[in-house]
This record gives sequence, C-alpha cells and structure tokens, in this order.
Amino acid sequence: MRFGSAGGKLTSKNVPYTRKGDTGTSQLFTGERRSKDDVLFEALGTVDELCTVVGVVYAELNASIEKHKAENDTEAKNNSTLYADLPEQLLDVMSRLFDVGSHIATPQYQQNKESTKEKKRNNEFHSHHSSLLEEWIDTMTEELPELTSFILPTGSTTSAQLHVARTVCRRAERRMVPLVQPEEGTVDPAALAYVNRLSDYFFTAARFVNYCEDRDEVQYRREERGLDETGKKGANFQRERVVVKLKKKEVDDV
Repeated sequence: MRFGSAGGKLTSKNVPYTRKGDTGTSQLFTGERRSKDDVLFEALGTVDELCTVVGVVYAELNASIEKHKAENDTEAKNNSTLYADLPEQLLDVMSRLFDVGSHIATPQYQQNKESTKEKKRNNEFHSHHSSLLEEWIDTMTEELPELTSFILPTGSTTSAQLHVARTVCRRAERRMVPLVQPEEGTVDPAALAYVNRLSDYFFTAARFVNYCEDRDEVQYRREERGLDETGKKGANFQRERVVVKLKKKEVDDV
C-alpha cells in the first residue's frame, strides 16, 4: 500500500523507503504529515494488516486447489472448483480493503462561510460492496447446516486463518469508528459498514472452507460444576464435546 520514492543508491526504480518517516511521522495522501501513532495511521495500519491476512488465506486456498488437482487426475475432477467462488471473492475483498485504506489516508476539508473547518468527504465508498458481501454470505450459508451453538475456530489451517482475519477485521472496525464520528468525520460511513459486514463474511467463509474440505465443526462446551458427596458444589467438569459433520456422506453411485 505504498509507492516510496524514485531511485535509490543502486537502482533508478521506485524503492519503498523515503527516509522522511525516520523521526516518527508519516504522510497522508493529501500531503499532510502526522505522527505515526495518529488515529488515522492506527486504522490504516490495521486495514493493511487485515489485507495481508486475507492474502495468506488466498495462498492457502490455491495451495489446496493445486494439491487437489494433483491427487485427482480425472478430467472432470481437475475442472471442478473445490471452493466455489471463494478465491475470486477474496481477491475482490483485498482490492476493496485497498479502497478503504485510500479513504482513511485521504481526509479532505473545506472552509465554510464562518471560516471554520468543515469536513468534506473524499470519494464515496459504494454501499453496493456491502450488499455483495451479503449475497456471498447467503450463498455459502445455504450450503451449511444451520448454526445452533458457538463454535471453536478449528478445522483446516485455512479455516483457522479466516477466523484470524475475522478478529483482525473487528479490530480494524474499532480503529475506524472514531474516523466517522463528527469530531473527525473523514471516512465514509459506508466504508465502516463494509468492514463490519466483512467480519461476518470471514466467519461464514471459515465454516464454508471446513465444509468444502469435509472437516468437522467443533462446538463450544460450557464448564459445569458437579456435586460432591455432601451435595455441595464440587470439582469442575466439562460436558462432552459436540462435533458436527458439516457435510453429509454422499451415497455411492450404483
């Protein structure tokens, strides 16, 4: 999410360093410099972090797809899509996160008649993107058994990484909230709504990956207290773990 400066000591191409941030400040897209611990950079950095986690998930999916193709040499199976449209969706998500970062890094202001600072929002973040996430969530949910309990972030490595993405996404949302408040007001609320919806998407995608890979879903189990011989509450114990099969076994063709 950076371009750097033109040329270094050993190359004429753009390099990622500018040396301007060595004293603890960084530059927004507007040219304004702020401290690197400013609320804008906290939000921008967390969105960037989220994008890299999604990139890891995308790489994991592609590795699984290549492995699937290598293990299944029939033409029909080679042409099948293991995770439906999920890889392409993640590419779109990463691009939209770049857009969100651009909104955060481009606060714009204008002077009103009373000569006080009035916030002027940069390019709008279209609400269509949030609607599209909802469509993707609905499509994946339709394939899954209905959720009746809290679940643990288990299953495949890719599914667990999607849960990591979900939690980083929630942190990005928290960092963005001050930026849509009247005091700051430099980020389109539609961008915040997108990030809010995105965490729900990652949760559903984590379940969907386990479904596609025929992994079990492990439910949360509550700690309970038993009674000792005197009838008083005694040692803690946990109820039996509940494991749910996400995919029904297919009946072999006759």
